[in-house]
Amino acid sequence: MITLTGPRLTPAPSVDVPDALRARIEDAGSAAAAARALSVSTSYLLDVRHGRRPASARLLEALGLERVVVAREADRG
Repeated sequence: MITLTGPRLTPAPSVDVPDALRARIEDAGSAAAAARALSVSTSYLLDVRHGRRPASARLLEALGLERVVVAREADRG
């Protein structure tokens, strides 16, 4: 049996969407400025940043990340 786990993001496993968004917001000076630069709404950006909504493929691309789904075998116990 194969079980799908949550998405893993590249280029490095230690990079996650909230961290990438936090850095973009800091660089842009505000969430509104970062949202404009990423072509998304401020409310969507903040929802993703705080884990309330998943990041879209378009947002991941704008952040230089990609979604990778890794299959693993279920524990048999």
